[in-house]
Amino acid sequence: MIAVLHNNDLNQVTWELRAMGGTPKFVESQALPDVSYAEFATSVGLGAITITDPEELAGAWKTALAADRPYVLNVHCDPDIPPIPPHATLDQMTASAKALIKGDPSRWGVLKEGIKTKAQELLTGGDDT
Repeated sequence: MIAVLHNNDLNQVTWELRAMGGTPKFVESQALPDVSYAEFATSVGLGAITITDPEELAGAWKTALAADRPYVLNVHCDPDIPPIPPHATLDQMTASAKALIKGDPSRWGVLKEGIKTKAQELLTGGDDT
């Protein structure tokens, strides 16, 4: 089974540019075309499900794991949610902030989602269950 985190962005590279280089997202090199990975998988005989609502994810995993053939989960997700690791250095956080200040096109979404994520961690004591 393969789960595709579908956000139309070369997200790992985008965040590395922000955290390591203090560079805003360069849309021209980071944006990916909107492709239906589930439709492609189905066209070659695989099972597939597109997930657009987080509430659908558990059922999709169960379906895929119980399937009699390989499966693709096309999981739509938000590219603005920062992958804030517990081991982020001050330099990485500073560089990311500088990238956003320099005019990153996703800055408001990144700030909103980052604050929301950290608030949830504080309120739950880091337990995301």
